[in-house]
Amino acid sequence: MPRLNVPALQRQMMRRNFLFKFQLANHVGISYDRLTAILVGGEAEVEEEIVARLCAGLDCEASEILAK
Repeated sequence: MPRLNVPALQRQMMRRNFLFKFQLANHVGISYDRLTAILVGGEAEVEEEIVARLCAGLDCEASEILAK
């Protein structure tokens, strides 16, 4: 499973004016609880579908939010 770079994901959120997790969760179709677990709980290993949804919603490439 891919691993998200949480600080990079947060930068992309700010770049697109998603100031709250709730906004992004609704926009990309991920549950608020799952997004909170990723951003706050350290559950950075996610399914490919979540990466695809985040990239589509944030208008970014996967390489911009994935850990190397």
